[in-house]
Amino acid sequence: MHFDDFSYQSWLYVLGQKRSDSYVLLEHSVKKAVHFGLPYLASLGIQSLVQQRAFAGKTANKLMDALKDSDLLHWKHSLSELIDISIAQKTAIWRLYGRSTMALQQAQMLLSMNSLESLNAGVQQNNTESFAVALCHLAELHAEQGCFAAASEVLKHLKERFPPNSQHAQLWMLCDQKIQFDRAMNDGKYHLADSLVAGITALNSMEGVYRKAVVLQAQNQMSEAHKLLQKLLIHCQKMKNTEMVISVLLSVAELYWRSSSPTIALPVLLQALALSKEYRLQYLASETVLNLAFAQLILGIPEQALSLLHMAIEPILADGAVLDKGRAMFLVAKCQVASAASYDPPKKAEALEAAIENLNEAKSYFSKVDCKEQIRDVVYFQARLYHTLGKTQERNRCAMLFRQLHQELPSHGVPLINHL
Repeated sequence: MHFDDFSYQSWLYVLGQKRSDSYVLLEHSVKKAVHFGLPYLASLGIQSLVQQRAFAGKTANKLMDALKDSDLLHWKHSLSELIDISIAQKTAIWRLYGRSTMALQQAQMLLSMNSLESLNAGVQQNNTESFAVALCHLAELHAEQGCFAAASEVLKHLKERFPPNSQHAQLWMLCDQKIQFDRAMNDGKYHLADSLVAGITALNSMEGVYRKAVVLQAQNQMSEAHKLLQKLLIHCQKMKNTEMVISVLLSVAELYWRSSSPTIALPVLLQALALSKEYRLQYLASETVLNLAFAQLILGIPEQALSLLHMAIEPILADGAVLDKGRAMFLVAKCQVASAASYDPPKKAEALEAAIENLNEAKSYFSKVDCKEQIRDVVYFQARLYHTLGKTQERNRCAMLFRQLHQELPSHGVPLINHL
């Protein structure tokens, strides 16, 4: 690439980062690049536009159509580096929109393409940023489904290809720390999770502050968690990081109902839902609906909560993380039990049996990610249901497992079953 091309590319980057009217200017730049026969720069411009449109909440089909146009340029002019960037971008967009299956497919495509290339003699190993990004997505997607051995293999490959002092090593370092953090939280090892916060903060300050608040909340330090979340919320709104804004709002809502203030949580959740719908973040929208259903359950309207759950359950079971699938099924069971309170005995017994089935499904999901705290809550709930149904043997089995897990896990005074 000669100097003029480089200057033009730098200008495109500045437009994408600094100017409020950059969308119009980028579009104009792409047209100019096409006119002057600069396919590399035209494609870079399209990719910048797609990124902007993704954060502005444009539909996935429109973004993919735009990337398809740039892909035609890549293949026509053999721009292999931009092909990699395009696939990595598609992976990120599908994850942003909560379509984990599509994201997984794109990341694996890039991996297989590079595996085929490496078989050709004399082909240099792909150590680009886009390849590192796609592999990090692949590791996180496997970890979300409880496939920790596969995630470790991907991370091992990343560490070999991008040594600690290399240019893109920070990408896998952050990915590795986040996976370790989530596993520690699932296992109830809050002190271990807390020890990882400093490393995460060094790599991504916003992510680090959010994770610190999550640990404080789990340790029942509600006042400290609330202060941190409020500061983070203002910062994220200023930075226009919509994804993190919604995540923070969900944490704030959880903090309110764990402090026995579910009515205050409702407007916060509705704000999160409005944002996730506006920016077409389907997965965060489903998670918000899950939280709204839980708030309704706490407020004593389980029938409405159950009907609301039917809106959210399908995308969560289709594309959600294993932990969220478990939370969804656990919540369905809680709503079924609460709704059955006024039923006549035969219908009530039937409802409780259905709830036990859903609890078994929830437990299998939680087991995949070693989430002992949630398994403990499930078996406690099952023991109570078996007791109501007069099934003594099953009740005793669940009670014994509950006691074993309760002794293993730290207790911070949070009432059982009082969290999603």
